[in-house]
Amino acid sequence: MVSPYSQDIRERALSLITNGMSINHVSRLLNISRPTLHKWRDRYLLTGSTVPLASVPPRGCSFYGKSSSFSIVVKDINYSYRI
Repeated sequence: MVSPYSQDIRERALSLITNGMSINHVSRLLNISRPTLHKWRDRYLLTGSTVPLASVPPRGCSFYGKSSSFSIVVKDINYSYRI
């Protein structure tokens, strides 16, 4: 699982961007992808905050939190594909 960037790094990056440095330059300087910096900037402009969003399971993940059901399905799939 990917760990989120620290709040300090987010604030520093946005400070550089709002003070006129290009996203390309900030990306190279801090080794953060351009899409990530665009997302942070857009979120900051909408909400005024740089805090990451809460982590939630992906949509449509019906087996999330049901490990016993998932292992049964995997076993069934493995069994049906044996030669």
